[in-house]
Amino acid sequence: MKYHITLLIELKDGILDPQGRAVEGVLQGLGYPVENVRVGRVLEMEVEAQSEAEARTTAHNIGKALSNPVMEVFVVEAVKELA
Repeated sequence: MKYHITLLIELKDGILDPQGRAVEGVLQGLGYPVENVRVGRVLEMEVEAQSEAEARTTAHNIGKALSNPVMEVFVVEAVKELA
């Protein structure tokens, strides 16, 4: 079966996010009342797996491989079976 996975990778709390601060400044300059903007990565992928549990395990392993555990955290946001 094929599964669609959404994986989020973000900086840990307390880690300086210069890209987030730049985006925050632009948005505030445009009149949006935003604070504490953080910029991360969203990965969308399809994986072949025997079950949802196996797809989640694959997503977790990908998150571990692509994130820096010193500075980042990752979350498997969604796993959906594709028709």
